[in-house]
Amino acid sequence: MRIARIAVDGRELHARADGDAWVPIEDPYAAFAAGTGAADTGERVDGCDATLLAPALPTVLVGIAQNRGAEPEPPLPVQAWLKSPRGVVPHGTTVRVRREAGRVVAEAEIAVVIGRDTGDPGDGLVTEANAHEFVLGVTAVNDLSYPDRAALDVRNFESKGGDGSTPLGPWINTEASIDDLVLRLEVDGEVVCDSSAQEMPVPVRESIAYVARWLRLGPGDVIMAGAPHSSHEVAAGSTVSVVVGGLRLETPLR
Repeated sequence: MRIARIAVDGRELHARADGDAWVPIEDPYAAFAAGTGAADTGERVDGCDATLLAPALPTVLVGIAQNRGAEPEPPLPVQAWLKSPRGVVPHGTTVRVRREAGRVVAEAEIAVVIGRDTGDPGDGLVTEANAHEFVLGVTAVNDLSYPDRAALDVRNFESKGGDGSTPLGPWINTEASIDDLVLRLEVDGEVVCDSSAQEMPVPVRESIAYVARWLRLGPGDVIMAGAPHSSHEVAAGSTVSVVVGGLRLETPLR
């Protein structure tokens, strides 16, 4: 199922795609926790009457570092960092490039949307083997970064923060595998990076288990799984597309 968040008539709704229309559904996280599918509400919304929102509203937004499949070898152990959820913007949102911050790099990543409470980190409820059982689905994310700032700010506050730094969407694919996904970055329609989940030194499920061992996650929280050969320098005036499986997230830059 493709689950989106839409705005229509002053309301914000979860909805599933049905051709060119949207069918509002009950809370997908409550349904996931109950082990059932989210039921339709009996309404139907024409696509042109709805505004597409970011598919999730994370309280916790975690990035996985050093998951690029590059030197040095062997790969570093899994590392994570926190990013402000306020930087999340929907598919199609125009993002202003910060000229004073130096180069800007787009990073195509798989975004894992947590479906239910992962429990007390000390309890070890989430393992690599069962990590998928806590995932509602996946979506695409563009981790817009300013690498020149990283030399002055090793905590990534400046290089990874700011308004519009995390385009997310367009919707959540609840049927996609977290183990085998195409991952591609396009700039103005040209493929500049072509990768996959399988090229990550740290598998997605290992990243989920690692984060859950240190931090309690809940419905709607997001883990950005890293950029294996999927980052490229970009500039204002370009449109950046992140492709994850059958999802395409587009972000114009100005």
